[in-house]
Amino acid sequence: MLSHLTGISTPILGIQWTPVTADVTTARNLIRELEDRRVLYRPEEMEGHQYCLISVEQIRRNLTDTIQKTGADTPLGKSSAKMRRACRKFCDIVGSPRFDAFPFPVKKSILSRELTRLRKVFGLAIAEVSTAYGLDVEDELATIIPFNQD
Repeated sequence: MLSHLTGISTPILGIQWTPVTADVTTARNLIRELEDRRVLYRPEEMEGHQYCLISVEQIRRNLTDTIQKTGADTPLGKSSAKMRRACRKFCDIVGSPRFDAFPFPVKKSILSRELTRLRKVFGLAIAEVSTAYGLDVEDELATIIPFNQD
């Protein structure tokens, strides 16, 4: 990463760098994959908990592949690790045998809460990746990115 450092600014410290071309391609591929994952942006009523579990597990596997390709210390690796942790937390709760024992209204409430938590983490991480690598994000996925509304 040091070979791609292009500048340092002060007084609060800022670093500019040029990402490795392979990392940009990997980041672009990850964003494209996430744009196709409805679990990240569709209304909860349109998604069943089993579909959500399967989709989140697939996302988690893709994130692991991304970390292995780029390394854990790159901006993409760090953001991917955050998203992967959120996937595990989601699956720990929604995939738990206890979840199936709850009555439908409780399951619906838990699923909604956990999707909100998952989407919050993903929105921040996607913003980090798109900023670090200069990537655009399709409108549907961009709905989960928090924007400063001063």
